[in-house]
Amino acid sequence: MKINGGARRGVGSVPVRKKRLASKWMGLVAFALAPLVVIAAPGSASAASTVCLQNSDGSQSDIAGNWSTPDKTRSVGVQQANKTWQDWVWRGPTFQCPWNVPSCSYAWQQAKTTGWQWSAGLNLKVPGPLSKALSDLAALTPSYGRNGSTTTSFTFTTNLSPGQFAQPIQVVERRWTQGVYQGIYHSTGRSCLPSPTRPNGKAWQYTWSPNERWGSWTTNLKVSDYGTYHVWK
Repeated sequence: MKINGGARRGVGSVPVRKKRLASKWMGLVAFALAPLVVIAAPGSASAASTVCLQNSDGSQSDIAGNWSTPDKTRSVGVQQANKTWQDWVWRGPTFQCPWNVPSCSYAWQQAKTTGWQWSAGLNLKVPGPLSKALSDLAALTPSYGRNGSTTTSFTFTTNLSPGQFAQPIQVVERRWTQGVYQGIYHSTGRSCLPSPTRPNGKAWQYTWSPNERWGSWTTNLKVSDYGTYHVWK
């Protein structure tokens, strides 16, 4: 009876140990798999967003998105002056109201087209490795080497007092503006196949950071252009 009783107790205790061991191993398996899932998800996402690019010097330095890349760096204005100033790009003939009349009405009554261009005072500040790309960044920045043309029909009339002078002028109005660049490519450090047009160059995988802001620029943006009269005495 004791032997049988002992056997029943022995047989009954085995399932308990098995259940405890099974639950312990299930916990370890769940713990081991969790980090793998977390690591795999970002890895697959970043791999899908990489692109193979080449720097002109073969380095892995950051690259601003330009005409040759899938994504483009943007210029973003962040601050501007409250006041504008004028560039007079053309001055017409001068008219004076006679002294011996009560007043004058003057209209030049002609049309004028003026081409204009200036250096807009562009100033760029970028990280050192990107300094070689200043010409590309200048092209991305508004109003660099700004040029254009203004056409005005001076059919409107200005009223003058005796002895006053009037001169038709064309004006380009500008505003000092400061901004930053947004969007940049960062190297992953992994090499990739070079471009067929540059088979001997080194190419690297890059990831695009669309919202990252970097560097700074200041320039003088065109606000408007118009024709008017300069009146003085």
